[in-house]
Amino acid sequence: MFWMNLLAWLGAGISLWGTGRYMVEIARGRTRPRLASWIAWGTANGVLMVIALLHDNTMAATFNGLAAFGNISVLVLSGIKRAGDLPNNATDWTCLAAAGLCLTGIVLFPQAMYAVAFLGMAANVIATWPTIRHAWLRPQEEAWQLFAANAGANALGLVGVVAAGGMGIANTAGPLISMVGNAALVTITLGRGWLTKSVETVEAELHELEEELAPSSQVPEVNS
Repeated sequence: MFWMNLLAWLGAGISLWGTGRYMVEIARGRTRPRLASWIAWGTANGVLMVIALLHDNTMAATFNGLAAFGNISVLVLSGIKRAGDLPNNATDWTCLAAAGLCLTGIVLFPQAMYAVAFLGMAANVIATWPTIRHAWLRPQEEAWQLFAANAGANALGLVGVVAAGGMGIANTAGPLISMVGNAALVTITLGRGWLTKSVETVEAELHELEEELAPSSQVPEVNS
């Protein structure tokens, strides 16, 4: 049990390290987080923390609570640096609506913990979509290190949480859905970034080739 708990704490530490790296990128102006996503993530992790506490699973509650702390830290820094993208489309507002449903569910129906846990997982999935879209359109504005660290951290956390409290959805919801979402973001950010750079390189080489061939294609004028 000690080693399983250690894995969970190691996962939490890696996750916080990744969040710190992401915050450094925000401070340097290299990353513009989607605020709607981070609000929904923070809300979902906070709600899942409460559910874990109600199930007397301290390890899961601690893990989800640290994740929520990281989410809130990113939002605070984004507000200070004015670096975040404000909600501006239907997907962003859907994220905020999902976050509102999570809060409403845990406040009004705390006894329906499994239903609220699924709401938290749904909010997490919805929150990931704007970031996926943003990573696809502008991969250079996303820090893949955060997503990679979180994917690995949540995998470790999942092992520790399962060992401490079993496979119940109230225990595993947070690290499980976060692991899947972050793994998807790593794949998209790195893959799309590599593809974009490859296209830019090919375009630059074609442009240089056109410039080299242009003089030879000109027909010399004949003086009569």
